[in-house]
Amino acid sequence: MRRPMAAVLLAAGQGVRMKSSTAKVLHELCGVTLIARALRAVASTGAEPLVIVVGYQADAVKAAALSALADVKLSFAFQPEPLGTGDAALRGVDALPEGFAGDVLITYADMPAMRADTLCAFAAAHRQSGAALSLVTLTMTNPASYGRVLRDRHGAVAAVVEAADASREQLAIQEINAGVYMAEANVLRAMLKELRPDNAQREYYLTDLVALARERGYAVHGWLWDQPWEFAGVNSRRDLAEHEARIRGAINRRLMDAGVTLTDPAAVYIGEEVEIGADSIIGPSVQICGRSRIGARVKIEGCAFLRDVTIGDDCHLKLGVRAEECRIGDGCEIGPFANLRPGTDLEGLNRVGNFVETKKARLGRGTKASHLSYLGDVVVGRETNIGCGVITVNYDGYDKHLTRIGSRCMVGCDSQLIAPVSVGDDAYVASGTTVRRDVSAGALAFCEHPQQEKSGWTAKWRKRHAGRAQHDD
Repeated sequence: MRRPMAAVLLAAGQGVRMKSSTAKVLHELCGVTLIARALRAVASTGAEPLVIVVGYQADAVKAAALSALADVKLSFAFQPEPLGTGDAALRGVDALPEGFAGDVLITYADMPAMRADTLCAFAAAHRQSGAALSLVTLTMTNPASYGRVLRDRHGAVAAVVEAADASREQLAIQEINAGVYMAEANVLRAMLKELRPDNAQREYYLTDLVALARERGYAVHGWLWDQPWEFAGVNSRRDLAEHEARIRGAINRRLMDAGVTLTDPAAVYIGEEVEIGADSIIGPSVQICGRSRIGARVKIEGCAFLRDVTIGDDCHLKLGVRAEECRIGDGCEIGPFANLRPGTDLEGLNRVGNFVETKKARLGRGTKASHLSYLGDVVVGRETNIGCGVITVNYDGYDKHLTRIGSRCMVGCDSQLIAPVSVGDDAYVASGTTVRRDVSAGALAFCEHPQQEKSGWTAKWRKRHAGRAQHDD
């Protein structure tokens, strides 16, 4: 394993069977692109240099690769026309540094379940075999469109035939080509240049390397692996869904084994990087994404969407809660139907009730906003009560402004605080008040609008509309 090893990742195709205008390798599984998953596995083998062959939507594919591995040096090769996997592989090998004479691992970016340990085992087997060319093979009961592996009477790999070019007898073969190869760089480059598009698709097939190597008298090693799902490609939306189900199943089993209750495991969507504490209960139709961290004894009722949240212990998220990029301290009660937008920070023991929206809102310990309020760009102290219909008016049409509300305050129903404005500790804001100036600590702020009355008004109004029925549209 001391020989240098480079890797070429093929990511140039559109993926026609996906029926999508988006490049196949940019589709996601549990929020992670196919290319990111494949790339992480290949990079973890220690292969260097690592070349990615791009073509369709090249800039977007490059960006996805670079964001997936910010700390790994990547090189890119461009395939301007879709002339086949053999042509793509040659462009990748040609992009290796001049004079590189180690082994080259070639694989595809649409195989998201590849494991670095398996790739390393394959590389070790290739070197131990002494073969000029090695490939991973698998056995499948229903090989469908995968290329079939042909062996000679001695059991050695003789060729790989693509399904589109295979005879009926060859299609009955259950050993298939996984699409992962390894060969010495100079041998590989020479053989790739000899490929010809003599097939039904008029493309340069990478699989033709096997027959070509045999013709040149090279030994070919077929490494049969017993876990076919690791090299299962994504060629359709069905394949994507099957991979998603496999990943979600593994995540759910891990969480349940760690003491988390999933009331309906088939109806929750939890990301791979999510952490959930013991004795927490996750209801149906809950999505928890990104790098969310959820404490112990947390109850999340159904239909919640959480992304990149931190939730403390002993919290209760009721039906229909949405929270993104925020922190919820211990012992909080959220919802139903609350929307916690990015920048929300709840210190603990907070109540954010039905139809309350927060954004860049810091609420001190014990502060409550029980219903129908908007708290945006606001800092609130401890043990303050925000009444129904309270709005922090933070936007002037050009800039956002901050509202500060102290501790132990009472902000009455249907009040508006016009930012920038401050309310001191222990202050009261009477219901229906529009706060335009700072409120001193311990003061009562109110807007006096004397109630007026017109006697007999209703009778006169109805007389004017005599004969017309009232309608509530």
